[in-house]
Formats: sequence, structure tokens, C-alpha cells
Amino acid sequence: MKIGRVILIVSVLVVFGRLTAPAQLLTPAQTHADLTFLKRKLDMLHPGMGYYTSEARMEQLYDSLYNRLTDPMDYLAFYRHVSPLVTAIKDGHTNLNHRKSYIGRTTRFIPFYIRPVGDQYFISHNVSPDTTLRRGTELLTINGRPVADLHRELMNADHSGSDGDNLTGRRQWSLVQFADYYAAWYGSADSIRITYRFPDDTLIRHTSLRCPTLNGFRAVLHKRYRHEISNRPNLSVRIVDTLTQTAVLRVSTFMGLKKTDPLQLAFNRELKKAFRQLRKDNVQNLIVDMQGNGGGIVLNSARLLRYWMPKPFTIMQHEEMKRAARAELVTRWNPLSALNFSLHYRQDKRGGFASRSGHKRFRPRQRLAFRGNLYFLMNGASFSATTSVLAKTLDAGLGTFVGEASGSAYWGDFAGHFKTVTLPNSRIQVRIPLKKLYHAVDPGRANGFTVEPDFVVTRSYDDLMTNRDYILDYTLRLIRDGVVVRPGLDKPALKTRPLQASR
Repeated sequence: MKIGRVILIVSVLVVFGRLTAPAQLLTPAQTHADLTFLKRKLDMLHPGMGYYTSEARMEQLYDSLYNRLTDPMDYLAFYRHVSPLVTAIKDGHTNLNHRKSYIGRTTRFIPFYIRPVGDQYFISHNVSPDTTLRRGTELLTINGRPVADLHRELMNADHSGSDGDNLTGRRQWSLVQFADYYAAWYGSADSIRITYRFPDDTLIRHTSLRCPTLNGFRAVLHKRYRHEISNRPNLSVRIVDTLTQTAVLRVSTFMGLKKTDPLQLAFNRELKKAFRQLRKDNVQNLIVDMQGNGGGIVLNSARLLRYWMPKPFTIMQHEEMKRAARAELVTRWNPLSALNFSLHYRQDKRGGFASRSGHKRFRPRQRLAFRGNLYFLMNGASFSATTSVLAKTLDAGLGTFVGEASGSAYWGDFAGHFKTVTLPNSRIQVRIPLKKLYHAVDPGRANGFTVEPDFVVTRSYDDLMTNRDYILDYTLRLIRDGVVVRPGLDKPALKTRPLQASR
């Protein structure tokens, strides 16, 4: 993943960090009350309780956690204690977050980015004062613990961005945000001790490093790696191979381009501009780069699909929510909200609510429609609305998928609207999705639990050292070799054959 794609992620992770106020000690009565409060809210609101983990297992886990709260507990220990109840839901949209102001200007983070190659972990970007820790240095331990063990623990402690038993989202985010995950789970520290090994060297070395604040991290990152920071805006188009008439459309998010644009007109304009450029340049092979795209507004994902879907389509086939969720959607300050809710939802047999028939249908674009070969770059951080695009495209029999499995399920997810609850004593926050959303896809056309790649691509050591976008590089080789799995509507079917050289 390019460094420019993760700078914003690091900048906005203000929910992760260290407690800047004196340590809070919670009594057993307080921790019992908080855990009970959370369980009640999850049972009332979350539409996925019992879906990936049985309700009986959730009850057993809750009882076990509750019964172990016998002594006073500090804030961070309780945060870790609550985590298993949230992660057991196995929903990538359900997030356990630290309380407000848990992070401050003095919070300090591990001073590098870590990237894996096989079973080894290497420093890819170093912002510490020790400039000898160059790219390709193998990182062995942090504070006496193997990096592999730390990564495994952090990956299991947070299910954000990964549905069900899928591992790609958890693996991707816990590495891209390793410093943030580390601070969230273990607390911030002024310094760390590491052991490491230089490239082409067998000697294991050790040193202590001071950890920078977020501002310090960003300042050094920009200074040392300025030439690697990608400034490509969302929905940007670039020609990458004139011989094969190949272009890359970067779709980094489905969130709106402007805060004051409820109809998402700016997104729609930029999308139209991009496909107008593709038509002008006579592009025959379009690479849609959605690596690291965590999703956003479903309307915008539908607008993208309009440019290659062959027939009118819907994104979601069905929506469900629990009875208590209605109170979160119908508000006193909006007198029209009750009417709007009644128009879109009806009470179901289980006492909750289900969407009425007649979901919004989208008509394909005609004049600017793309009819060539589609290639999708994807990884575990391709989540939520991004998986919706991938699932609908796969269902339509289009596209060649390259990289790794997406973070969300092919069938749909738990999302739509959210309620953030704050535990009364610890003030820990949990974001709870309110809707169960079913994609309008044929289950028989799935190629796995998520949308799976046709070609799995992993990072090599050379990719690490050159900071190469290895998934894009592999896809360009596929195109040059004439490899296509599902050709465009105006293209004849080609025989699929693997590349001779593999990663």
C-alpha cells in the first residue's frame, strides 16, 4: 500500500492512544454496571447478535467476563476485558473505541511502519532519530516480544474492517495502523526496546528508541518520504500503458467529496469527468484501484456501478433492524422522520422492522458506459460499500479480481445507520450498526465468503525495498499477457491462463 494512502488514516485515529489524565480505577460495581449496560445495548440494537457467533456462546462469554470482575480494575485493563465481547460478534462495523480525550498531544507512537514479507516483518518507513534503521531492516522484537506474536494479538483484539472469520481485513488494518493498535492495546510509552537485523546481515542488534507524538511522526514522515507520498485525488484517472490502452481509476473512498453536499453532486460530477476521460482516451482495459477503500455512501457506490452494469440494478435486496432501532431513526426534532420511516419499513413477524418492497433501482449509463475489460485491485481493507461494488460486479459476471479477499461478506453486512453508546462509568465507546443489509446478488455466483481474488498477490522483499504497488504491477502483467477472467460486454471471451512467473 502506498504511503500516501495511510497518512490520513494515521491522522484521524484519535480514538486510539494513551490516557493523558491520571489512571482511572474502576470498582467491581462500576465494571459490572458497564458490562451489563453494553450487553443490554447490543441485544437491543445490534441486528447481528447470534449471526456469526451463536447467542448461547455470547451468553457464556458474557457470564465469564462478568464473573471475573471481582477486583478494582484500571481503565486500560477494563478496555481489554470488554474487547472479547465486542470482537465475538465478528462484525467489522462494530467498533470498540477509547473514551473521548483518551488521546492527547503527548501521546506517543511506535516510530515506524511495519510490512510483512512471508512470515517476517520489516521496517518500511522509519521516523525515529536512528536513521540506520533503513527500509528492509527486519524487526524481530518490541519490548521483548516477537513482532509476530504482537501482530497476532492485536489482530485478534480488534475485529474492525473484517466480517465473520475472514482474516484479511484484520490483518491489513492491524499492520497499516500497527502503531495505533499498539498504543490502544498496550498504552502509550515514551520509548521502546527493539531487536532487529540489517539486510544481508545475520547479527541481531538491539536498541532503545524514543516514540514520537502524532505531530512529530507526521512531520518526519513528510520530510523523509516526501517523494513517496501520493497526492492522487479520489476518482482520478491516469494512463499507465498506451500499448494495451490501459488506465487506472483510483477510488479511494465512497464518502462525499464535500461536507455540505447531501445529494453527493460533487462525487457524481467527478465520476462523470473520469469516465468522460476514459472514453476520450479510448481505454480498453480499466483497472479500478480500490485498495484500502473502507467504503462510505452506498449511493456513490451505485453511481460507480452505473458505468459498467449491463442492466438496471439495485444494491440492497432487503434490510432488517430490531424494534429498538426505530427510536434511533425517528427523532422528535424531525417531525417527518416518523412518516419517512413508515414509508420505508414495515413491522415483521419477529417484532422488528423490515424494508418494504421497491428498493431504488439504478439505470446503467449509456453514453459513457465502459465496455472493455475490468480489473479490480483489492485487499482486506476494501470494505463495506467497496465490497458491495465488488459483489455486484461479480454477480453480473464481470471483472478480474486481483490482490486479496475483501473485508466484507458477499451476502451483505451490518451497517446503514449507527448508534454510538458510551459506557456510564469507564466512558468507553462502542459503535453499533442498526441495520442488516442483504446485497441484491445471487448466492450461487459467490466465489467465497467474501469477494475472493482470481489472482492472489503477496508482497515480495523486492516489492518492499522499491515501495512498489505490487498488486498493480501484477495486474499490468496480466493485461500484457492477455489474461482476463470475465471479459467486458463488448469483448470476446479469452482463455484464462496463469502467468509463468508468480510472486
